[in-house]
Amino acid sequence: MPHGTPHESEKYLRLAAFTVGLRNKKVLEVGGCSPPSLLVGHAPRRWNCVNLDPKAVSAFNEQARDLDLKNYSAILQDAATYEPDDSYDRIYSINAFEHIRDLCSALEKMRKALAPDGSLFTLFGPIWSSDVGHHLSIPGPNGPLTFADGILAPWEHLTSTPDAIRAKLERRYGRETADKAVEYIYHYPDLNRLLEDEYLALVRDSGFFPTMVVRNRKGSPPPVAGAGRTREFAMILTKRRVPMLRQACYLLKFGWAYLRR
Repeated sequence: MPHGTPHESEKYLRLAAFTVGLRNKKVLEVGGCSPPSLLVGHAPRRWNCVNLDPKAVSAFNEQARDLDLKNYSAILQDAATYEPDDSYDRIYSINAFEHIRDLCSALEKMRKALAPDGSLFTLFGPIWSSDVGHHLSIPGPNGPLTFADGILAPWEHLTSTPDAIRAKLERRYGRETADKAVEYIYHYPDLNRLLEDEYLALVRDSGFFPTMVVRNRKGSPPPVAGAGRTREFAMILTKRRVPMLRQACYLLKFGWAYLRR
C-alpha cells in the first residue's frame, strides 16, 4: 500500500530513523514500498518489502535495480502468510495495519521475523472506530471523493445505516457514486474495520511488548457502540520488555521528531 507523496514517505522515514534508528539495520517493510531513492539517505544495510500492491512492488524493484541497490527488494505477498527467511533489526509499517485483514496472523509473522533486540515501528489509521474510520476514497463525478473531504459527518458510518448514507449521497452525487461509496465504506475488502480496543487486544495477545503507544485523538464520539476518539496509532513493539528509561526515551524522541516533521 502506498504512503502517498515522496514528501510523506520521507516524513515517516525521518520519524522512524530518529526514534528507533535505521542506519546499518536490516529492515522489513510491511504493507508498503518506500522509494529506494529516499531509503539510501538513511543507509539501511538491507531493505525488504512485503506488499499487496503489484504496481508499488514493481516500481520499487525497478528503482532498486536502476540504483544498483542489491540488498533492496520487494515481494507481492500478504503479510499474514509471509514466511521470513531472515531476522530483521527493524520492522517498519506505515498506514497498513488498518488494511491487513488477518492482523493476528500478520503480527505472528512479524514477531517471527524480528530479531530478539529489534523493534517494530508503525503508524496507522484512520481506524474504523474513529470519526473518519470509513476511510472513503473513490472516484467522483467531479474528482476523487475522500474521507478528508467531510462528505460524511464525523462517525456517521457508525451512527447511520448504509441505506441512509446511500440516499444522502445520491442526492448530491448521483446513484452510481452513492452505490460505490456505500460498497467501499461497508464492504471494501482491504479495510479490516477493527475498533480501538481490538487493536490493543491483538497487540497484547501477539507476544509483543507495547513499548510505546501514542494515540492521535480527534473530536467527541457519539454514544454508540464502537465509537472512539483515537483516529491514528503510533506504536513501537518489541519482543522483550524494555526498561522504563528506554521507553521514555522512545517517547521523547518520537514527540520531538513529530513536532519537527
